[in-house]
Amino acid sequence: MPTVTIRPADPAADAAALYALIESYRTTLSQWMAGIVKPQSAADTAVFLRQQVQGNAEGRSAHRLIEVDGEIAGICSLHGISQAHRYARIGYWLADCHVGKGVMQQALRQLLRHGFDELGLHRVELGCAPENARSCKVAESLGFRLEGELRDAQYLNGRYWNMRCYGLLADEWKNRA
Repeated sequence: MPTVTIRPADPAADAAALYALIESYRTTLSQWMAGIVKPQSAADTAVFLRQQVQGNAEGRSAHRLIEVDGEIAGICSLHGISQAHRYARIGYWLADCHVGKGVMQQALRQLLRHGFDELGLHRVELGCAPENARSCKVAESLGFRLEGELRDAQYLNGRYWNMRCYGLLADEWKNRA
């Protein structure tokens, strides 16, 4: 079983490695995520990471790099954090070479522990296209409940996609953890 950890990014130290990972898996990533494939260089990736670090510092996000055996393997984040409503949305991606090994579930368990236990969140929401079977499976394996499906909620790659909305409440998390 690989060792999976999450940590905040260091833009200066991590930009080149993260950009190389994005570049290696750009085709797969672009199927479901527009934003992550925007960086076209390590410098663009450093700008992206600095924005994420700023969001972390301001309490708007909890953006983390996923590492497998010490190597960057993807990203997971709580974003749109509302302290007033104790709510956040979760997002994630993982390099193809790590898919299907339980890596994402391990990383998201760490991130959810941070969100519920340290940030005091009450609700975390996850959205993904119904056609993104792997993402739906991740949500369900972590105890997220399917709450509905929004029609044509995302525009990606020249077409509209429905979005499944999953939710997980703090009490549900504590009962599973």
